[in-house]
Amino acid sequence: MTCVLSIGEFARASGLTAKALRLYDELELLMPAEVDQSNGYRYYAPEQVEQARLVARLRSAGVPLPRIAAIIRASTPEAAADEVLSYWRHVEAHTASAREVITSLVALLRGQDNTMSPSTTLDISLADLIARLYEELPDADDLARISEARLRAQALSDLGDKLVDHYVSEAKLGGASWSEISDALGGTNPAAQKRRAPNAFERFTDLNRHSIVLAQEAARTHRHELIGTEHLLLGLLSEPRGLAYEVLTAQADSEQDIRDAIEDAMPPAGEKTLQGHIAFGPDSKEAIEQALRASSDLGHDWVGTEHTLLGLTRAEKCLAAHILHNLGFTSDNLHGMVTTEVTKRLAATSK
Repeated sequence: MTCVLSIGEFARASGLTAKALRLYDELELLMPAEVDQSNGYRYYAPEQVEQARLVARLRSAGVPLPRIAAIIRASTPEAAADEVLSYWRHVEAHTASAREVITSLVALLRGQDNTMSPSTTLDISLADLIARLYEELPDADDLARISEARLRAQALSDLGDKLVDHYVSEAKLGGASWSEISDALGGTNPAAQKRRAPNAFERFTDLNRHSIVLAQEAARTHRHELIGTEHLLLGLLSEPRGLAYEVLTAQADSEQDIRDAIEDAMPPAGEKTLQGHIAFGPDSKEAIEQALRASSDLGHDWVGTEHTLLGLTRAEKCLAAHILHNLGFTSDNLHGMVTTEVTKRLAATSK
């Protein structure tokens, strides 16, 4: 007999019980290398240990035996990985569906059936949304799906707001008071207020929103997986109608000098061509938050390209702030320049 492991030795090496190994043999899921015909003892080859450990891990994750069979019989490791992902998508969709049912049942038992999730009255569910995203982006990685899910969530939120706004207008035309409409919207209910809260870009001007789009395209051009502050700076520089462009080019020797400084400081281009939405990096999120604060500090009810520029300098540790500092810009002098230019523009429009 060649070098083999007894069923007990194999069980200890793989983490499976002898009872489970006998079952897997009967199911032709994990068959022994040899069987002693005189006594029926099973023996396994050492190279079978890794496969057995894979089966053990899949079972610990609750993967059913038919699916395990498909996984270990896959033609390639990539095909096996696809089988695992396919199973997990099914679990996520089932869990989402079950969560909705349980949530609505709990609400019903508590006498709160009038506050059940809107999805229980629509011909769509969380499970449907999850399944659809997987179907439409079968080759996307987890991070790409997060970005796409965020975009779809925002689209659904915007659509929901428009639906509510439509009926608010109908109610006003019908003679309802704002007090009555407020009560219908949930009054002081925190959840209702949260649903009606503005998104981060709501106060952004059209020019500033366009600069954000240009920043994303700059990240795509350089094949960077996240929108960095250097891309935001390129976006501002690519929107010549914005005040940020005017402020930047007024102090620098030329627009090209600024572009060269950004390109020199930028990380190397990636290898993968990016499709779809590109998420903001942590520094960019901070810069956008600082832009909102800069607008509020100045008493403005809009967030323009000038505020995004201030936000980049306020996020002191980011790459764009470093680039701007090397070009001679500081948070204080930019604040003064922006304040002066905004005052001039407001004075000109008031005449």
